[in-house]
Amino acid sequence: MNISKITKTLTLCAALLLLPACATAGPKSDSPSSIPVLLGIDAVRQDLNLTPVQCGLLDDLREQYKKQAKNLTQIGMADDDAALRSEWDLRSLRKQFNDRALAVLSTSQQDRLREIERQMLGGTILSSPSEQRLLGLSSQQRQSLSAISAADRAAVTSINAQYAAGRISEFRKGVLLRKNQESTAKQMEAVLTEKQRKDWLVLSGRKTGLPKIHDPNARTMSLFEGY
Repeated sequence: MNISKITKTLTLCAALLLLPACATAGPKSDSPSSIPVLLGIDAVRQDLNLTPVQCGLLDDLREQYKKQAKNLTQIGMADDDAALRSEWDLRSLRKQFNDRALAVLSTSQQDRLREIERQMLGGTILSSPSEQRLLGLSSQQRQSLSAISAADRAAVTSINAQYAAGRISEFRKGVLLRKNQESTAKQMEAVLTEKQRKDWLVLSGRKTGLPKIHDPNARTMSLFEGY
């Protein structure tokens, strides 16, 4: 290994050692997406102008996250009780790694990432409490979104249970989850007033050209993960 590679490796290791402490006091995420995986998309990295060191840190976080999420997902296939525990553990895992991934970014990069999330996730990001506060949603609107989220989770659980029981194929499962996500996104967007919808479009920033992500399991096992 040459000197430059040794230096790069040492720099990356030092940054990784410091990362958990930074994440503890750093920005907190309530995003429904899996940020370490989202930040693995080349077009997103280019848009954020990430440095090689940042990319190295995020690559490590993404692999850790995907490995742990996959293990939890497999455990949750055992029975209904295991599925409930797995869903809770996956939410906690996503929150932990989202916070650690955000801590790698500068403030301006964090702000731009949120714009990209709005564009790619569509209405499903409205389940985020910080997004609701930003748009000034009323208590009635928040209750409506909560009910939509609950119905979405129930539908996803039902579809996954059908797949686990062998009643539907993996392809059919994907089709049903995608339709459910699209329906959920539309229902959530419909909760906004016309002014809120216009404000939300402004908050989405300049267009990335990236397609919306079909992410029906974003609150648990995100399709961003791609395993």
